[in-house]
Amino acid sequence: MRILHTADWHLGARLVERDRLSEHAAFCDWLIETLRSEKMDALLLSGDVFDAANPPQDAVSLYFDFLKRLADLRTVKAVITGGNHDSASHLNAPRELLKRFEVHVFGHAGENVVDLGDAVVAAVPFLRERDLRQAAAGEVMAEVQAQVRTAIREHYAARHAACRAAAGKRPVIAMGHLTVLGATTCDSERDIHIGNLGAVGADVFAGFDYTALGHLHRPQKVGGQESVRYSGSPVALSFSEAGDKKSVVVIDTQGGVKIEMLPVPVKRVLTRVNVSRAALSADLGSVPQESWAEVTVKLEAPEADLDRQVREAAGGRFEVLKVLADLPPSQTSAWQHHGPALSELQPREVFRELMKEKQIEGEELGAVFDELLALREQKITA
Repeated sequence: MRILHTADWHLGARLVERDRLSEHAAFCDWLIETLRSEKMDALLLSGDVFDAANPPQDAVSLYFDFLKRLADLRTVKAVITGGNHDSASHLNAPRELLKRFEVHVFGHAGENVVDLGDAVVAAVPFLRERDLRQAAAGEVMAEVQAQVRTAIREHYAARHAACRAAAGKRPVIAMGHLTVLGATTCDSERDIHIGNLGAVGADVFAGFDYTALGHLHRPQKVGGQESVRYSGSPVALSFSEAGDKKSVVVIDTQGGVKIEMLPVPVKRVLTRVNVSRAALSADLGSVPQESWAEVTVKLEAPEADLDRQVREAAGGRFEVLKVLADLPPSQTSAWQHHGPALSELQPREVFRELMKEKQIEGEELGAVFDELLALREQKITA
């Protein structure tokens, strides 16, 4: 059996207010053709189908258009699980209809075992804290952390036992959307649990022949194990991913599990470049044409019109999305625009900045805000 593993599409995502729909559409075109030409039998999509619980309509249309084209192939079964960005209810809404086309969708945690014929899959979506434990008054963080990690371990152990009972000697595959210790993160990933409570070791997946992970956007194996992998996002979602080579994973179960990486074509190049003020135009000459760029300029002192100067130096060959100043420590406090824009910050970061501005010390208020934010996100994605 040939299985393709992908994750973290984040349909509807934007970068500095730029729409990414054309890039995602190009990826969907490539994926449909790859599933056909590479004679794939199954597709695993491990969470974060959408970038938000309430995605824009054009992102939803692209998703259903892809599923229609997938069904038209008539040869590829699919398993889709929810991520921390997805609304479980939104994903699940058409699941009974999609099941008729061999597309199995799981927004919520449950037993979720799918028999694909030549392999059996434990389709585990993002496990929210309410899926794992009951909160109690007076708990300390260490107790909560231990309970969450133990519950994740027990959940996968139970799914492994169920898969093995159903599979016999056939391969068993796990899906998951979580942080595994030792993996490399990017700027574009949202914390799943407060304080990284849900991070677990790769040994949680012991016994599975392959584990198809989502959440972290860099393609990578975890814990030195070839069979425990993040496929990564197919489209670079932040400038921290500018140098990444995007890919999907192909799992071949014929005569044992074999793993191959297939590179994903890049429609829009993201570039991070560091330049000097004295040689601004010359240094920008290395930026690929028609790319989107984040430009950091090394300065001796603040320049109020730096943004305009960089954009003029680019000369329209590429689009400058962000301009950052690299100033000496003595000058940093005088520069008014050195920090990230408000649109680039997560709500938790905005609240921390507000506390600093108001000179509010202590972590108690921040912890309360984190709890309220987590409750709100759980309600939105339910």
